[in-house]
Amino acid sequence: MANSVYFASTTLHLYTAAAIAAGRPDESAHLIFIDQPENKPYSLYDLVRNWPESPFASVSLFYGRFPGLMNKLRKRRLLFAALQNKLAELRPRHIFTGNDRRIEFQFSMHAATVLGCQPVGHYMDEGVFTYVGRKASASFSDMVIDNGMKKISYGLWWKNPPTVGGSGWINCVHPAFPELIHPLLRSKQIVPLEASSFSSQAMLKLSEMIMQENGVQPVTLEGVDTFVTLPHESLFERDPTYKERILSIVRQHSAQGKRVAVKYHPRNKHPDPLSLNAEGVDLLPSKVSFEALLPYLSDNCEVWGDLSSTMIMARWLRPSLKVTAFTSGNADFSKLLSKIGIISVKPGT
Repeated sequence: MANSVYFASTTLHLYTAAAIAAGRPDESAHLIFIDQPENKPYSLYDLVRNWPESPFASVSLFYGRFPGLMNKLRKRRLLFAALQNKLAELRPRHIFTGNDRRIEFQFSMHAATVLGCQPVGHYMDEGVFTYVGRKASASFSDMVIDNGMKKISYGLWWKNPPTVGGSGWINCVHPAFPELIHPLLRSKQIVPLEASSFSSQAMLKLSEMIMQENGVQPVTLEGVDTFVTLPHESLFERDPTYKERILSIVRQHSAQGKRVAVKYHPRNKHPDPLSLNAEGVDLLPSKVSFEALLPYLSDNCEVWGDLSSTMIMARWLRPSLKVTAFTSGNADFSKLLSKIGIISVKPGT
């Protein structure tokens, strides 16, 4: 049986990897968590190892965030050596990633090629960039400076992606909305994701485990009429009108007798930077992922938030939900929202 390796650096990557792996029963799937702070506990790693219905034959964790430039270079060489050993053990035929800019993925494609595995590279839909592209990838900074530095520091195997998912290492793209993917991805083999794969009993069990670890029970979401998911608090600092916009939404819906639940970004430093607890909302633990909560929202629930992968996922996996996103006036974003049925409102409205 052929081995497949799945790289995950976010909860969304984990869910997508698990859904894809479950649909490829003729392969032995191996999950590798990457891009985590060095020597810090990573609860998702332990949780997946204890997931009874896991589709993964093994789960590994390779730290990837190292402080200091010289320390980073040294630690990354150690990381490459560890990955080399893992790849020599597994000899994967397929390698999946949610971001082909990750150095771990590109090195692994290179290393597996040297090993004679003839690896097939797969890009798992990570959200917004899949459809509107990553404009920074075409900048002088990315195409020349970053590209050159990486080739000098790590090797000529580094390939600068023209957009996320567009590098020469990617053979297959797994999108939620295949007809809407960015033009730079259309030359790849397209393998559409199946929404039903995310609602299996195994995936629901994963969601329950993540929720329970954060002190949330599925019953907690019963009766929630409006769910607001918020971006990192740095946006609040850059935009002084943001707080008033959120307060306006919360107060308007509360005045209508609706039960409002709010979830802050997991990497915020402050537990309630907008002081929403004083508004009588249900403040959910910020550490619990939106992916885990999504299956348990009622069909009548309204979801509000900034344009993000979260909004796209909500619209795709729960088409009955009314999803509203704030936009910055970007024409590409607005066009995408319209095509997938997300309501958009401009800042300040």
